[in-house]
Amino acid sequence: MEITDNHFHLDPEGRKELAVKDFLNAGGTRLVLVNKPYAPWKKIKDFKKQVEITLKLGQKARQAGAKVAIVASPHPIDLLKLLEFMNKEKASEIYLNAVDYCAELVDEKFIVGLGELGRPHFEVEDSIWSFSNQILKESLLRAKDVDASVVLHTETGTPDVMADLSQIASKANFPKERLVKHYGGPGAIEEPHGILVSIIASSKNIEYAANTKFDFMLETDYLDDPKRPGAVMGPKTVPRKTLKAIENNIISKEQAYKIHTDLPNKVYRSFD
Repeated sequence: MEITDNHFHLDPEGRKELAVKDFLNAGGTRLVLVNKPYAPWKKIKDFKKQVEITLKLGQKARQAGAKVAIVASPHPIDLLKLLEFMNKEKASEIYLNAVDYCAELVDEKFIVGLGELGRPHFEVEDSIWSFSNQILKESLLRAKDVDASVVLHTETGTPDVMADLSQIASKANFPKERLVKHYGGPGAIEEPHGILVSIIASSKNIEYAANTKFDFMLETDYLDDPKRPGAVMGPKTVPRKTLKAIENNIISKEQAYKIHTDLPNKVYRSFD
């Protein structure tokens, strides 16, 4: 049986393949490896170097024995950091150039999708909020052009938040079955408005999600941060919680197949 952690980070200063081995030894088989901002950047060449780090970390994960799908994009917080140094026009140009670079990587089959795209997860002034939503829509249009999946980083999911994100996806004509709300909880899965929710793999979340009518995947959002070991959840969590949920009849083996094999295959299409 495949067991897929749908949102997993590795860090060049972290445990890297040792964390992957922990995941595998606990029963995991596949990782969605997500690019993260390793350091601030202002030039596209520096962003490309960061993506190269993620690609190399993906190779380390494969060498450790995991099947891996990589997603990469500039992070929503990167857009805010660019705005500290330049106006909106210049910031959007650089940010969307980074999105275009990742879209090229999808087209060339180095990665399977764009992520984390989205908007700030904390309160910002209205003009920044509108600007972030506009850039998200533009990014989804670029992702659609190369048939990419997209992983979303946003504020905490509620039915209203999911409705708003769904509306943005509709404006970009982006297929919602390939749009993943990462760091999901009960509010996101309560009414996801067509977007696929990736649930943080706590026992409580799994039990809640298993009793809804909506599909979901499971993730740890493991950060591999040496300053915060085990954050957000440790690498063993998804396999351990999945096997325990099956054992306790919280989810069936058929549900586990859908969570860990069927849905990730439809969203990301390729693990290698």
